[in-house]
Amino acid sequence: MNISPSLEQVEKIASGGQYKILPVSCEMLSEICTPIEAMRILKNVSTHCYLLETVAEKETWGCYTFPGFDPKLEIT
Repeated sequence: MNISPSLEQVEKIASGGQYKILPVSCEMLSEICTPIEAMRILKNVSTHCYLLETVAEKETWGCYTFPGFDPKLEIT
């Protein structure tokens, strides 16, 4: 599992005091957890969850999946 930025980088950025919010991401292979399983887990954390997927032309499966929860802005 790859978490970005690292804890050291987050501490360095936070010490500058320029930002109130810093996005942190975690990269994992789908063999560990499918996107649907990830959404089930997130639904236990928040009622405002989302799932974005990339799809290449003529492909059945997405290349990347971006799950998230508690967005700062919701567009309906």
